[in-house]
Amino acid sequence: MMNIELFLNENFLKYHIETYILWNPDIAPHGAIFGATGSGKTYAEKLLLARVSLKCPDSQYYICDFKGDSDFSFLTGETRFYRYGECQKGLEDFYAHFLARQSGKESARNFLLLVWDEWASYILSLDKKTAEEEKKKLAVLLMLGRSFNVHVLLCMQRLDVAYIQARDCIGLVIATGNLSEEGKEMMFHDYKKKMEPNRKRGTGYMLVNGTDFTPFVVPEVTDPELLNFYIQQAVKR
Repeated sequence: MMNIELFLNENFLKYHIETYILWNPDIAPHGAIFGATGSGKTYAEKLLLARVSLKCPDSQYYICDFKGDSDFSFLTGETRFYRYGECQKGLEDFYAHFLARQSGKESARNFLLLVWDEWASYILSLDKKTAEEEKKKLAVLLMLGRSFNVHVLLCMQRLDVAYIQARDCIGLVIATGNLSEEGKEMMFHDYKKKMEPNRKRGTGYMLVNGTDFTPFVVPEVTDPELLNFYIQQAVKR
């Protein structure tokens, strides 16, 4: 089993003890980061991606940036980086890679990750028939990917079940900033009374497989270029 250090556990940080919350993709193969604009989603996402790349030197990323702003502009020109109108091809390419493993055409079992910024916005941009087809592909990846070391990370404002079939297959849930009451009810129903309305940018709450409710703080990144480097390596290889 592989444990990847993510963010600082705020319960310990209160006592000036730096302890990292660990993510084991064997136990919780798929993840989602959600929260309002300005809550630090992308900052947390990029740190997670860099840590996975560093921990798994043979990992490969397909990054679909439907938002299309400057956060991932350093990946422009990379084969497995898709912006806005290219995102449909990104899902198609990743799904084909998954099918190659499932069918036995590819025997490799290195860490394969689909990263998607703003999945809900993407689905809303499609006609109804195409949207349903894309949601089905994502659902298959969420339900069957674990057996082939295939993983999904979604980063979006809301994890609405209308856009994500098989949402219960997302074991790692990361919420940044202050959630709406609807957001708490949707993903943190059993723990919403423990959620305080004092979440600043770069802080939030995490759940792993519906348990292990933990407040976190995203550590400060002193070298953002190094962060970008590790992400880029996983897109290149």
